[in-house]
Amino acid sequence: MIDKIRLEAHLNNGKTEYVMCAAIYVNDGIHHNFKPYNIDTGLVYCGWRHPCIFEIMPNGTPNKCIQGFLTTKDRFLTRDEALELVKSNGQLKGDIIGRVLTSEDLW
Repeated sequence: MIDKIRLEAHLNNGKTEYVMCAAIYVNDGIHHNFKPYNIDTGLVYCGWRHPCIFEIMPNGTPNKCIQGFLTTKDRFLTRDEALELVKSNGQLKGDIIGRVLTSEDLW
């Protein structure tokens, strides 16, 4: 179960939250250690770009995944959620390349 008290304290620590890397979330229904604060079950794979992450994921998982990003406050955000964050914190310096936020839009 998500520790909501720790999450609130972490989110409200006075520091600006930024997107820091591409991430892919796979909910396997298992409670794993060391997952982002807002994830109850499953795994979050991280990397420079989404295609890099797909190369390290176990076979068969791309069909059961959600693409997004990991933040500096250890939260997994979907592409849409991350777009809202980078617009609000000034991390997005121009228009996005396509219809969804990609790592190429940020770095």
